[in-house]
Amino acid sequence: MLYDELSDMEKKAYDLILKHRKKGIYQNDLWKILGINSREASRIVAKLMKRGLIIRKPAVNRGRKTYLILPAPPKKPTKAKKKLELKFLTKIDIRPFLDIPCVKCPFIDKCYEGGFYDPTNCPWLEEWLYNNVYAKKKRV
Repeated sequence: MLYDELSDMEKKAYDLILKHRKKGIYQNDLWKILGINSREASRIVAKLMKRGLIIRKPAVNRGRKTYLILPAPPKKPTKAKKKLELKFLTKIDIRPFLDIPCVKCPFIDKCYEGGFYDPTNCPWLEEWLYNNVYAKKKRV
């Protein structure tokens, strides 16, 4: 996650920005609260902006030009990304697996290799494999 990749001071700054979520926090107040200089604060803000965690807007605070720092709104997937996700999802077809006998088997919770119910010796599974895998290979 992005948050885990932040330095300790960047985490402190981001947590402070999140604390002032709706109102935001002025950049000149941010560096004073954190006890760092304005140059270091500017670098931290730039890194957080680059990672898409915050936004900043020009503002005036106590008669001085500064920036209002706000948490970035959650990103909405773009139409292209949605299409890509849908395209990927439509290629997954689970219908061929629905008739595997294991899906309907009453002994599935007791079935394991070497057990009384063993998938390596299951007549239902063997028949399904023959009809759906081996038979299709012969046809091709």
